[in-house]
Amino acid sequence: MTSLPNIIFLHGWGQSTQIWHQQITYFSPFTRTYTINLPGHGGAGDIKEPQWIAHLNQEIEYHINTHQQPTILVGWSLGGQIALTLQAALQDKLAGLVLVSTTPAFRQQNHWLHGCSDEVWQGFEQASQQQTPKLMQRFFQMMLHGDKLSRKEMQNIAKTAINKESPPTTQGLATGLNLLSDLDNRPFLGDIQLPTLVVHGAQDVIVPTKAGQYLAARIPNTQLQIFEDCGHAPFLTHHVAFNQLLESWWKNLSM
Repeated sequence: MTSLPNIIFLHGWGQSTQIWHQQITYFSPFTRTYTINLPGHGGAGDIKEPQWIAHLNQEIEYHINTHQQPTILVGWSLGGQIALTLQAALQDKLAGLVLVSTTPAFRQQNHWLHGCSDEVWQGFEQASQQQTPKLMQRFFQMMLHGDKLSRKEMQNIAKTAINKESPPTTQGLATGLNLLSDLDNRPFLGDIQLPTLVVHGAQDVIVPTKAGQYLAARIPNTQLQIFEDCGHAPFLTHHVAFNQLLESWWKNLSM
């Protein structure tokens, strides 16, 4: 790529733009970096479920149109599912797509064994309904399962990555959970024309690694990177390697 791209980051369920703090620190000095809060997350206002996708599409287009630069869209978990959903409408304005710990369909179902287990899903529902700090902390620990971290290291990551001042709203969690359950991009993967980078943790217990491998096998122009000893948030626990990978990948894109 001959020019530096804009980078737009979409976070996952129950989190906020703060979780991308290590990417903001790394990329902002030399390229425009934007992070978007999902509705009802990180202090963003609640929006009714039917308007979520259109609202996020509008926000992304605003950032793209403001500077008219090649743009990389990075989505993690639910953010990745939303990026997959939006890419068809945005593909003429995007230079590339990055899917981190992402699945085309979140829950296990008939003919789809690479979704999250019923046990994990029940934990999501419980956290959404009760939203106690203890349950949300347990969900965050589940995200880091598989990373070789001490308890203190995990606590330090949580301190900098979780937005405690603006926790997600009950409506934001419930609506995000509905989208996690309902979005299914499997039928459209072969139509994606954008260069795509798929990143996954080998020990992800929320989105099975096979879901990332499935994406990479069916999206035509895809590079797959699996991080060993890594759970659901490789950009957070393996941030140095992740940032270098993302930078190297976009520099090899032709514009």
